[in-house]
Amino acid sequence: MQSVQKSHGGKIALIVVACVLAVAVVIGGIVVKRHNDQERWMHDVVYSKEADKVFRDTLVTQYDSKAFSKDGVIQSYKVDDKSIKHSPMGGILGVLIINDNPDLYVYFSLDKNIETGALKGGGGGNSAALGKLLKNEQKGTSGPSVS
Repeated sequence: MQSVQKSHGGKIALIVVACVLAVAVVIGGIVVKRHNDQERWMHDVVYSKEADKVFRDTLVTQYDSKAFSKDGVIQSYKVDDKSIKHSPMGGILGVLIINDNPDLYVYFSLDKNIETGALKGGGGGNSAALGKLLKNEQKGTSGPSVS
C-alpha cells in the first residue's frame, strides 16, 4: 500500500515539475521575443530616413557647421550597431562613427517629441579626438590628423 502511495506521489511531483518547466519555457520565450522585437524596432528607427535627418542636423548644428561639405571635418557617419540600446529614460542611445574612424565618434540619443511624434536628438558628446579636430578647425589650423 505504501509503495502505491509513493508511486502516486512521485507522479504528482513529476507533473508539478513538468508544469513549472513548461511555464518557465513559455515566460522565457516571451521575454526573448520582446527583447528581439525591441532590438528590431530600435534598429529600424535608427536606420530610418527621419533618424538620418536628425543625425545630420545634429552633426551640423552642434558639432561642425561645415559638416558634409568639402571644408568640414565631418564628412560621413555611420551608426555603430553594437552601441544601439534602449535608454532607461526612454528613447534610444548609441554611437555615430565619424569618417569611418573609430577614434572619432559622437554619442546620440533619439527620442520622440510627445506633441508631434517626430524624432528628436538629444544628449550626446563626442570623443576627445573628434573634439580636438573640431577645435583645430574652428581656430583655422589644420592640426595633426587622427587615424
